Amino acid sequence: MHKILLNLFFILFTAAAVYTSGCGQKENTSSGDQTGDTKTEEQKKEDSKTESKSNELGITEGLPNDYPSDIPQPKNSKVLGSLNTTEGTVVTFESTDKPKDIFIQFAEELEKNGYKKAEGEMMSDDGGMALWNKETKEVSIMLAWDKEKNISSVVITYK
Repeated sequence: MHKILLNLFFILFTAAAVYTSGCGQKENTSSGDQTGDTKTEEQKKEDSKTESKSNELGITEGLPNDYPSDIPQPKNSKVLGSLNTTEGTVVTFESTDKPKDIFIQFAEELEKNGYKKAEGEMMSDDGGMALWNKETKEVSIMLAWDKEKNISSVVITYK
């Protein structure tokens, strides 16, 4: 299970980095005139209706509608997006708080809500991961500190 979580952790952090570093930004190549744009206003409106709120990696912006009320969101964080996988729903956050501070608050809230921590927690000042269970529910958190940006990347997976 830890190997699967570590692989998922790596994939999601890579995807989050790509997502936050400019996915969806369009380069403006015109020099102020609109002569190169052949789409009518009606076509542009139709295009905007059909655009998805997810990027090419399948990450959907914002918090999922089914985010469980008994799973806390990291305090002082910004939700980046979510992704449905075979391992469950994965939600990525960014925070200026340190990983250990996020972890302590998250663990306390989960345990207040009836979750029990599974064995195998790995946590340090730079990040870590842990898993909790409650009946048939499973929740994991993975954290990593980016020293250059002074932010924590947080990945919460639930199923």
